[in-house]
This record gives sequence, C-alpha cells and structure tokens, in this order.
Amino acid sequence: MSNKEVKSTLKNAREAIKNKEYKEALKHCKAVLKLEKNNYNAWVFIGVAASELDQPDQAQAAYKKAVELEPEQLLAWQGLTNLYEKNNLPGFKEELPDVYRKLLDLYERSDREKWYEVCRKLVDIYHQERRHLEVARSWYKLISVKQKEAGNEELHQLWRRMVQLLADSQEDQDNETQQLLITAFENAMSSADKLPGEDHQRLTTEYIKCLSKLPHEEMKMKDACESMLSLYPASTFPLEVLCMHFIQTGRFFNKGRLHFSSIKAGCPDFHQ
Repeated sequence: MSNKEVKSTLKNAREAIKNKEYKEALKHCKAVLKLEKNNYNAWVFIGVAASELDQPDQAQAAYKKAVELEPEQLLAWQGLTNLYEKNNLPGFKEELPDVYRKLLDLYERSDREKWYEVCRKLVDIYHQERRHLEVARSWYKLISVKQKEAGNEELHQLWRRMVQLLADSQEDQDNETQQLLITAFENAMSSADKLPGEDHQRLTTEYIKCLSKLPHEEMKMKDACESMLSLYPASTFPLEVLCMHFIQTGRFFNKGRLHFSSIKAGCPDFHQ
C-alpha cells in the first residue's frame, strides 16, 4: 500500500465513521496499520469506532497509543476525554483529571474558550474530591486569564463563584487556600455593581464570617466590621461579631474608631 493508498484508506475510514459504519471503519484502519503500525490517524479512528461500538477498553487502548505517538496533537486527547466522560468506569474517572490537565496545556495555546470549558470541568472534579487548594489555584488562574477580556460584571460573577466553591470548606483549608478565599471575597466586593447595596452587604457579611474563623486575620476582621458599620449603620451584625470576639478573647478594640457604647448597643448581654 503506497502513501497515496494509505491516505485513501484513511479517508474511507473517516467516511465510514461519518456514516456510522463503525465495523467497516475498523477494517480500513487495520489495513492501514498492517503497513504503518504507528499511523496516528488510524489509531484515533479505531478509538472513535470502538467507542461507538461500546468497546471502551479497546477505544482507550487505541487513544492511548495515539497520544503516545503524538502527545501534542489534540484529536486523541479529545477522544479520551469524550470516552471517559461517556463511560462512568472507575479507571476512567481516575484518569480524567490528568486528561483535562493535558488539554489545558494544549488549549492554552490554541483555543481560549475550550480552555475555560475544560478548566471549569477540572475544578468541578477537584471540588467533588474536596481538593481545596487545587480548586482555589485553578479558579484563580481562570480569572487571571479572563481578566484580559471580561467585563466587570463577568469578573464579579467569577469571583463570587470562587467564594461559593471555597467558603463551605474553610475549616479544612490550608493557609494558601484561605488567602485565596479572602482574595476572592475582596475582589467580589470591590466589583459589586452597587455600593452600598444588598449584594455588597451580603458579601461583606459572609466575608466577616470568614475572617472571624481565622485568628491570624483579627485586624482585617476589625477593619471589615468598621467598614460595614460605616456603609450600613443600621446593621447590628458587625457589632455582634466584635462583641463575640471580645468575649472569646478578653481583648477590646479601642483605637478611637469603635466605642464602648457601640459595642454595648450591638451586644445587649454584654456587661461592663
């Protein structure tokens, strides 16, 4: 079989797949491999056909052979992704994050929208597995890339999503993850559409709750409470947080900005 015949046979395999004649496609691919055992396209087409014939193990083996031959080509990695997403098999599920990471490397140079899509999928897996640092780092990188093209509202929603992904698991996080959560809160608040406003007030409340769980962020928590009091003077929440902090630590903030009467007003059970 000449090079011209190889191309013709691969074209026949492609047409057979297009017409859903998957067994016929396998025959054409095997004919090619008899002469060119390392033909990348033939292995990819075998992967496609085997997957459609409900032969996931054979499809996986074919795609893996293809990525071994041409690790920087997209087709086989995309095929593996589709195979693993379609078949909820234990081994496939375990390998899917590695495939996503490789696709991120490839899409970063070629397709920004596909990169965003895969990054979101990878973050979902990390979130399900409670891999908090990977969630934080991956989402932060997504936002960093998006900042070059996104508007303020889209960035605001991305920062809010990062808060949602991390806020419920704060007690299990290391310091880097906690700092990235704080960064997400601060950026979400600063990009809020209306200030003061209901959205900003809710975010500030959650931000203070977050800081109150971190003893080493005492001063930042105090500053956030004072800022909230300034913007939302009718809210008793920041005063309640400061009051509880004082009760628990035995220390009292007194630098001329918060007064004893304010603390007492926010915490009626407090006694001098």
